[in-house]
Amino acid sequence: MAAEGLFLAQPVLITDGDFEAKILKGPLPALVFAWAPWCPTCRAFIPVIDDFAKDAMRKVRVGKLNVDQNPGLSSRFNILSVPQRLVFDNDELKETLPGSFQKHEIMMKMAPYL
Repeated sequence: MAAEGLFLAQPVLITDGDFEAKILKGPLPALVFAWAPWCPTCRAFIPVIDDFAKDAMRKVRVGKLNVDQNPGLSSRFNILSVPQRLVFDNDELKETLPGSFQKHEIMMKMAPYL
C-alpha cells in the first residue's frame, strides 16, 4: 500500500483480502471497527469512528470491517457480536473492545500505542 494510504482522514474499508496490507503492514497502530449494516448501534457509531479517523490522521490507521461481508476475519478474530473495536500494533492484535463507546474513550484506549 502506498504511504499516502496510511494517512487518510477517513477510515479505510477492510476486507478478508486486503486486511494484511491495510492493517498489519505499516508503521502505525491500527483501530478496526467491526460492524454490520443491520446493527442500529453500529450505524449510530459510524460518525464517531469517522470523526476519530480525522483527529488521529498520521497517528493511527482506522478501518471499518463489515463482518457480514468478511466471514474470514470475523472468524479469525472471533467476532461474535458487534460493534467491536480491534486494536493492532506491531502486526498483532493487542485488544478487543466490545460494545458502544465515545470518541474520548477511543482516544484513551489508543494512547498507549502512540
